[in-house]
Amino acid sequence: MAATSSTWLITGASSGLGKSLALEALKAGHRVIGTSRNISKAKTACPEFSDKGGIWIEADPAQKDAQDQFAKCAQEYDVDVLVNNAGYAFIGGVEDTSETEVRDQMEVNFYGPLRTVRACLPVMRAKGSGHIVLISSGAGFMARPGRGTYSASKFAIEAIHESLSHEVRNLGVKVLIVEPGAFRTPFSTRILTPALYKNGFSEGYKGTAVEQMVSWFRRITSISEFANGDPDKAAQAIIQVITRGYDYLRMPLGTDCVVALESKIGELQKNLEATRSIATSTDVD
Repeated sequence: MAATSSTWLITGASSGLGKSLALEALKAGHRVIGTSRNISKAKTACPEFSDKGGIWIEADPAQKDAQDQFAKCAQEYDVDVLVNNAGYAFIGGVEDTSETEVRDQMEVNFYGPLRTVRACLPVMRAKGSGHIVLISSGAGFMARPGRGTYSASKFAIEAIHESLSHEVRNLGVKVLIVEPGAFRTPFSTRILTPALYKNGFSEGYKGTAVEQMVSWFRRITSISEFANGDPDKAAQAIIQVITRGYDYLRMPLGTDCVVALESKIGELQKNLEATRSIATSTDVD
């Protein structure tokens, strides 16, 4: 299916990795439907998308009625590849973050992708083929200080996709979780922090890892200050994988993400070895 021209549905296609993916998919000869919450802004931000044949649809996966809207789109365009890219990062300490802010993060990063997946699956199942691609993050496997809410949303939606990968394995539908590190997109310059605190953290967390993380993100003026990832190269890699085939669930992108994943694996192994005797002592005699 993907070796020839196919139809891609990409959420958040007007900027960042979504924009790169949309343009690279068009360049590769695919039909691309890009979603945005505001089409007029999207056309201004990415005028070349329409010029190259891309189709804009005004849709917000975070809205509770989005599933019906995306289902109609999937049926009308016979979608082959769904890319869940839309999302944002909330940075703040667990204690400092309000329940509303947690729910808002989950609405966009968890429920949004869940709605589009549920909308596209019937079309893919009916024809016995399809790809569901989640643009996650290194935060999807490692929760650093100040990133608990963001990581929670990514851990949760990765769990959905991991479970889904087993459920649709024999139905001709494949699932890919992409975990980018720091890429040169506007993503990290658009983060939100706890609204209750002017500096993004409460007095009790001054001088802690929470202050360091929040303050670091709030100081960012240019993503090139710390990010080495090239979004166009990432987009090309994703398209090549979908086109040529793959036999893995997770695909880290960026050297920094590889280092982080190796560190996480090491931590898990260390924990396992430290608790193995305890774990194996709790079975019924």
